[in-house]
Amino acid sequence: MDTASPLADVAGLPHARWHWRWRLPLRVIGMLGILALITLTTLMVASALLFREAVQTHLQQLEDATTRHAGLLQRQAWAIDTDPARVAALEPQVRAAAAERELHLVTTRHYIDGSTVTLASLGWLGITSIGSLALLFFSRLAGDIGALRGRALAILQGDRCGATPLARLDELGDLSQSVEELAEALGRRERELALERRHAMHQEKLATIGSMAAGVIREIGNPIAAIDGYARVLLEARGGEDTSELRAILQETGRLVAISREISTLAAAPAAQWQLASVNEIVRQTLALLRYEPRLGDVRITTALDPQLPAVMASPDRLLQMLTTVILSGADATTTLPRHAGEIVIATRPAAGGVALTIESNGGARELQGGPLCRSVVEAHGGRISVVPRPEGGTRVAVWLPLAPEGR
Repeated sequence: MDTASPLADVAGLPHARWHWRWRLPLRVIGMLGILALITLTTLMVASALLFREAVQTHLQQLEDATTRHAGLLQRQAWAIDTDPARVAALEPQVRAAAAERELHLVTTRHYIDGSTVTLASLGWLGITSIGSLALLFFSRLAGDIGALRGRALAILQGDRCGATPLARLDELGDLSQSVEELAEALGRRERELALERRHAMHQEKLATIGSMAAGVIREIGNPIAAIDGYARVLLEARGGEDTSELRAILQETGRLVAISREISTLAAAPAAQWQLASVNEIVRQTLALLRYEPRLGDVRITTALDPQLPAVMASPDRLLQMLTTVILSGADATTTLPRHAGEIVIATRPAAGGVALTIESNGGARELQGGPLCRSVVEAHGGRISVVPRPEGGTRVAVWLPLAPEGR
């Protein structure tokens, strides 16, 4: 019988992998105990009836022997008065009757004693056995209930580590399995909430940085425009004179304007809704956002983006967050390499009804930082992510995303 609790369905967990081939519910155990008592009582009553019938038989034989002995004595007493010679002839019969009576008396006494001892022993053995089994059963039941209570209190205090369910074949075992399923479900929900909380904090951080960047751009926009204007006026005023310095100023102010526009684009509120998105564009936005990241200052980043890559239904902000985490983790892995030796290669290509994204780092093989967050983002898109060491050294992160996740 399958003992997987319905709680597994409610909590979104797979059914328990173990199945008891047979179960012994507490109700059945109680019925078996009552049946044992009834059986013992019936056996004792039947034995008592059998012993009673046997004792009555022996008593009847003793009574018959006593009657015969009394009759012979009476005949012997009559013969003393009427026929003295017959007294001697009756003497052997009297002694034989007395011996038979004594034999039946001893046999009946022994049978009664044996019956009493047998019934008492049977009752003592039965009651002791049932009592011992009941004591053992209820002692174990009380211990298991205490263990289950302790486990429930531990779960309330935040212990989500998997424990071994009680090895029982009854409802208490099912309850213990359900408690462990509950602990697993709570742990999974807490991890999901933690990931969502990190995602919300990431969005708030981006929004804050965007607001600060927008304010800074507005503040420096006017001085840049003024410098550019003054340089142009001076350029026109000099006429045929050497204007290389002024042209250099105009070139640098143009760079500042381009950088300001780029920062303005990056500071825009990220798209939180699911939409058709280009993974190539998300890669470009991520690299633009990380252009001034100090950890990437000594790392060479190359891309191999397939221009024919199809669009995917995705949340661009979450993919950008995942890609940022992977790239920075790869950059951290290159810190042990010589200067300017670090390299990260990002590639995209169509693959099996979706798109494949790979990020390879030649740094030392190490665990992906933010792995649960990245895995949560990819799985939310219906995709897969794997982290494997490269044969030539370093780490390769492979991500596959479907064109359209189920339910989207």
